[in-house]
Formats: sequence, structure tokens, C-alpha cells
Amino acid sequence: MSTQTTPPSDLDPFESRLLAELRREVAVVDTPAPGRTRRRGLAVAAGAAAAAVVGVVLAPGLGTTRAYSVQEGNAGEIVVEVNRPEDAAGLEQALQERGVAADITYLSHLQECASGRFAEVDREVGLSLSIGEDLVRVTLAPGAVRDGETFVMVLSVEAMTRDELADVSDREGQLVIEGTRSSVSAEVAAGEVRPCEVVPSAG
Repeated sequence: MSTQTTPPSDLDPFESRLLAELRREVAVVDTPAPGRTRRRGLAVAAGAAAAAVVGVVLAPGLGTTRAYSVQEGNAGEIVVEVNRPEDAAGLEQALQERGVAADITYLSHLQECASGRFAEVDREVGLSLSIGEDLVRVTLAPGAVRDGETFVMVLSVEAMTRDELADVSDREGQLVIEGTRSSVSAEVAAGEVRPCEVVPSAG
């Protein structure tokens, strides 16, 4: 689905509410997809030890796209793409095969893990996080996760209502039959990562 890029001041009320939930400053950017038109997304810049972003994923899981992928770039960066919140253990294993210890949690209803599960590393790690219209992407710079450290990602989704989907359809000029509001955080932990204690969204 194609969209026109708009500045933050032109976001509609629904998008504005989502932006208000951000835990850190985010920027509205264009996210190109190969062979497709440019689309609007949300991203946080690389460098932080932790990042969080809230956005909308439309029509997730359609077709035969894999639930996730893990790839290594030419510069040694690790790129994680999540198309559907399925098989967290499989994603952890795929990252382990790339030398990255990981703790992946998928939740519903925009729930969160209670704070205090782990201690963040005390340095910038070179981590970037974005939500496009059909996926979540995390990029880890080379050496972002060291021995004894863990990449921790929590992705929580909530199905959009019929009214919300109708609003998106009207705005984009084409039918949208499925979508989720998504909240994702990505961090690098030092030492032990305790199990997720699920709590309601703070927003």
C-alpha cells in the first residue's frame, strides 16, 4: 500500500495518540521497500542501549512471508525483521546461531513486561529500531551484544477495531481488512534476564 509522506504536524488524531506513547523521542521517516513504493514508518536512531517505539502494522501475516528473518549485513551488522509475532524460541535460536544471546517475548493487548527484569548495559551499543507498515526491524551494530549480555526484545500487539480499519481505508483510498497497533522495545541487558512478568500497558 502506498502513502504520501507527511510531517509530524499533519498526523491524524489516531497517529498522534500512538506517538504520545513513545518512551523515547522518535522521528517520522520514509522506509523504502524493494520494488514497492516508499511508505511512512517510525524509527529511533542507532546508538542507544535501549529503544521503544509504537506504530501500526497493516495486514500482518498475509501471504507466505516467514514470521521472522535474521540476516548479517556486509559490515557485520545483524538485521532482525519480524513480520508476525510467532515462534519467539525460533527467533532466539536464529540469533544464537549468529552469536547473539537473545530473550524474545511476544504479548497481546499492548501488555508489557514489568520493569526490573534486568540491568541495561552502561554504554551505547549501536541499536536501531523501526516499525514499518508490515514489519518490525531491529539492527544491531557489530559487537552490540557482547559475551555475558543479552538482546532483549518485547513486541506487543493489539488488533485494530473495525472503526480504526475503516479510518485507515478511507485515508489510504483502499480496503484494509486487518491490522494491529504494535508496541516494541529493544534493549541490551548485562547479566541475568529474569522471566517476563506481564502487566497492563502503562499507556
